[in-house]
Amino acid sequence: MTLRPSSFLIATCATLAAGCLFAPVAMAETAPAAGPVTLKDHIKPVLEKYCFDCHNDKKQKGDVNLLSVADNPKLEENRKIWEKVAEVVEGGDMPPEKKPQPNDSQRDLMIKFIDGQLSKSDCTGPVNPGKVTIRRLNRAEYQNTIRDLMGVDFNPEDFPNDEVGYGFDNIGDVLSLPPMLMEKYMVAADEIVHKAIVLDTEAKREVKRLAGDQFLAKDPAAIRPLDNKTLGLYREAEGVAKYSAPRPGEYLFRVRAYGELAGPELPKLALRVDGKEVAVFNVGNEVKAKNYEARATLPAGARQIAVAFLNNYNDANNADPKLRGDRNVFVESVEIQTPPGGAPALPESHKRLITRMPQPGQEHEVAMEIIGRFLPEAYRRPVAPAEVERVAKFVELAQKNGGSFLEGIQTAFQAALCSPNFLYRWELDPASAKPGDTRDLTDYEIASRLSYFLWSSMPDAELFALAAKGELRKPEVLEKQVTRMLHDWRARALVDNFGDQWLQIRNIWDVAIDPDTFPKWKDELKGAMKEETERFFEAIIKEDRPVTDLIDADFTFLNEDLARYYGIEGVKGKEFQRVTLPKDSPRGGVLTQGSVLVSTSTPTRTSPVIRGKWILEQILGTPPPPPPPDVPPLQEQKQINQTTSVRQRLEQHRSRAECAGCHAKMDPLGFALENFDATGAWRDSDGKFPVDPSGKLTNGTTFSGPRELKKILKGDKKFVRCITQKMLTFALGRGLERYDKCSVDAITAKIAPQGNHFAALVTAIVTSDPFLKRRPEVVAKN
Repeated sequence: MTLRPSSFLIATCATLAAGCLFAPVAMAETAPAAGPVTLKDHIKPVLEKYCFDCHNDKKQKGDVNLLSVADNPKLEENRKIWEKVAEVVEGGDMPPEKKPQPNDSQRDLMIKFIDGQLSKSDCTGPVNPGKVTIRRLNRAEYQNTIRDLMGVDFNPEDFPNDEVGYGFDNIGDVLSLPPMLMEKYMVAADEIVHKAIVLDTEAKREVKRLAGDQFLAKDPAAIRPLDNKTLGLYREAEGVAKYSAPRPGEYLFRVRAYGELAGPELPKLALRVDGKEVAVFNVGNEVKAKNYEARATLPAGARQIAVAFLNNYNDANNADPKLRGDRNVFVESVEIQTPPGGAPALPESHKRLITRMPQPGQEHEVAMEIIGRFLPEAYRRPVAPAEVERVAKFVELAQKNGGSFLEGIQTAFQAALCSPNFLYRWELDPASAKPGDTRDLTDYEIASRLSYFLWSSMPDAELFALAAKGELRKPEVLEKQVTRMLHDWRARALVDNFGDQWLQIRNIWDVAIDPDTFPKWKDELKGAMKEETERFFEAIIKEDRPVTDLIDADFTFLNEDLARYYGIEGVKGKEFQRVTLPKDSPRGGVLTQGSVLVSTSTPTRTSPVIRGKWILEQILGTPPPPPPPDVPPLQEQKQINQTTSVRQRLEQHRSRAECAGCHAKMDPLGFALENFDATGAWRDSDGKFPVDPSGKLTNGTTFSGPRELKKILKGDKKFVRCITQKMLTFALGRGLERYDKCSVDAITAKIAPQGNHFAALVTAIVTSDPFLKRRPEVVAKN
């Protein structure tokens, strides 16, 4: 399993790759005699004949002395050495490829003995659940929590980037709080409370927003809504929506729209009320949508509001390149502002947070009521009356300084949003805790772990209610909540924050594809490729499919542009749609999706090394050690690229003894994907060289191309174990330690009979000891 890196393991791997750890043995080729396998009788003879020459008291290659550990039956006392022995034997790395190989029974004997002995010490008795460092909310968690707590959208785009540890940005050990970030929190809190709570509650103009998809058309081929609620107008036609004018007077219309330019003039968009034209806008090709305003005097009552495209244009064959193209216009929304009058239009956030206003003399009572309801949600736990009183004093202080009651509430909420109780995910241990103690998490702590795992946000009302009843730790309750939460729209956060980081597809933005090398490439494809993977991952979650379908499946999500780029026919339109892949398609699963293929390439060529390393790390959970520091990069000169293939140039690395072992693991996996170029497009040749997608694993398994590789990976138990490790790391917010192997074993054993379905994996994680318990942080006393 993937544990904390160790310089010892790296040095050992480099040495053992070039040396001899497991040479051919002269012991019996059949199973050992009846009775227990022992280190003295069955393992030491192998080491004595074939390993002690290189790893003894005097000659310790890689600083490894196997002679010194061969007489100690307590393998756990020399864990690192024995774990490495099992790893290289199981991976087929030893003996080296050109030397005689042990048979399968000999390898199995060694692996099972070492694994069994180490597991005895780790998994006998209570499981160590580990301890999670107190950690602040990362940017995504902060944004989502503000959304669900305050009812407003706030994008912390100017917050500093979160540090990443163990592949994720929610790891407590690296989420520090620099002074600059604290300043950002204070500024953000001020902005948030002013968005959420309206100070001037007197009657003002009301604003009604009609989203683009609320405008209906007679001809859906001419006008149809996009997935983001924007209305697309592709031909000359109009979309109509109903509106009720509350009073007579002058109304302000604000049409938010953008256009696609083509031909000699800008797209023309008309605004109509009850069939009468109010205004015609020339819609520019904006990077972002722009507001276009018009005014009209209306009587009270039911009205019909329409937006109409007036000058459609589509000419793909014009002799003038500037006149070619397809003119379209897109309407995000139409806002209608009423004349003054009527009751004040308060935002939902205000109505939710400010449940009543005080009469004279009731200010403290009402402040305690409002704040007493807010703090348990903000702090994600019950709060004592003294805590409420302390925050309520800000209301009193604001009023003493001439402020209003609502200004005081804003100040109180701002203080709460800057409190460590909000900014950090607390799991407070008792003062009496001793080293080695294990405690159960409270129901409120479980609620927070569960919601931030699946939603990257605070618990909702149902989780809080279950926590208050003390029922959340019951396995059947947790299983029910997992099902509910995975089908909630907020579970998209699991795709964005776990899926994107596990698959490393956020890196796609960092790869600057060379347009000279790939003239058909368009940077807009990056967003489409990333969305394909995200929608595919979301389907695995929502449909509760086996996690192995992530490796290979018969469907994906494409729009017309991406489908055309992939060479898949029959997909029309800009909207993404589920597509069943042809039986002979090499696509299917994350390995062959553009987001992964581009993210694991260089700007000018594919990289079998990067792709192979990605598979080892993210799919099999067996990352190779770093390369030696003096290894030169592949030569990229144009003349070299024309005379040698990538496979041939990689031979310079494979020819070095200290590189051969790791390249033997990585390169074959990457070669299987060589039919996909650096942009994710299919190819049959690398320049003038035919693509050779064949490979051979260190255990002797041969394959050719992505379909055969995916079949091998889908059937490899290492993948289920790897995604379990990755998801457990994300769920806990800490790196896995060696003792977590017991929990990983238990989780994978539990979900295997259930078909390794996604919900089963999540349920097994949230009902595991590491998720429901913790070792307290104990500070040594002087």
